[in-house]
Amino acid sequence: MSKGKSVYHGSTENIIPYFKELGYECEEHDNPADFALDVLITASQKHDGINILHTAYVNSEMHTNINNLFTEATCDDRRERHRRREQGAPARTFMMEIFYVSQRTLKNAIRNPALFLSQIVVAIVLGLLVGLVFNNMENSVDPGVQNRLGAIFFIIVSQIFSTVTALEPFLKERALFIHENVSGYYRITTFFIAKLLCDVLPMRIIPSIIFSLIAYFMTGLQQSGGQFFVFLLTIFMASVFGSATCFFISAIIDMFAVALIVVVLIFVVMLVFSGFLISLSSVFPWLSWIQWISAFRYASNVLTVNEFRNNRFCLANLTSICPMMGSDVLNKQGVDYTTDWDMWKYFFALTMMAITFLLLAYFQLHRMKKSK
Repeated sequence: MSKGKSVYHGSTENIIPYFKELGYECEEHDNPADFALDVLITASQKHDGINILHTAYVNSEMHTNINNLFTEATCDDRRERHRRREQGAPARTFMMEIFYVSQRTLKNAIRNPALFLSQIVVAIVLGLLVGLVFNNMENSVDPGVQNRLGAIFFIIVSQIFSTVTALEPFLKERALFIHENVSGYYRITTFFIAKLLCDVLPMRIIPSIIFSLIAYFMTGLQQSGGQFFVFLLTIFMASVFGSATCFFISAIIDMFAVALIVVVLIFVVMLVFSGFLISLSSVFPWLSWIQWISAFRYASNVLTVNEFRNNRFCLANLTSICPMMGSDVLNKQGVDYTTDWDMWKYFFALTMMAITFLLLAYFQLHRMKKSK
């Protein structure tokens, strides 16, 4: 380049032949860089010498190729920017996005502790209520068996229905999520994982532990470390299922009142087919399939097997006479119990239902109509 005008843009191997065609000879033992300087100096001393070199360069095949490359690069850049605008493609790495979005989620939870504290209060109140109503249940045929079944039913119902509070948080940040995702701040997967790890799961772990510690020992269920662990794990997974359902519905419906009605309707339908309110064998065959998608049934079956298997119940006044075994109750309830897998298969089904609703929520986040 000389005087602001390009005269050559190519490889060093072609510089000598190129200028030779324009009438500039390279002296022996002169390197291409020095030769190029000599050409520019000589051309600048001539009238319109630089303009002649510039015109020759503009008309050369070399200039045409460079223009084509520049045009392609410009088009690629425009297409990439358009793709980012359309898809909201983020610029940061996946792990960095998770770090920052998770950090913000945790900070928001710390700055607004009302929801988390309310979950703790609800867990304490429900735990005390269960413990006081079903306090130190007798290991008797009557009323021990009925009280235990009632306690299990009430525990599962209260834990799942108490998760409806999970509706409001996402509904509040729904518009913010849409705006940030469309703007390319982060991927949908990033938001989903951060929401799951820093909001959905933590909001259920501590309340489940508090509720279990209060309710389990106050009610007088079988005092065993293994059975308490099963109880705690089931309570936690039932809460996760409820939260996953709320997450999914709030991703579909943006009005709290409507979303609440839909969630309650889903829970009520599952509750009816839990096996506690009506014998499932008496239900119309074309409706009985609902029992297989009832989280209430799976959760209550886990706790029922956990409490009644290997247990016996005596007469209220004659404690030495124990005419009823826990297996009799399980057979009457139609619950499988003979092997360990019989109990864990119900827990596995409950877990799969929670995962299913989480996946549905994830797919719905992709399907949401997004506009700034």
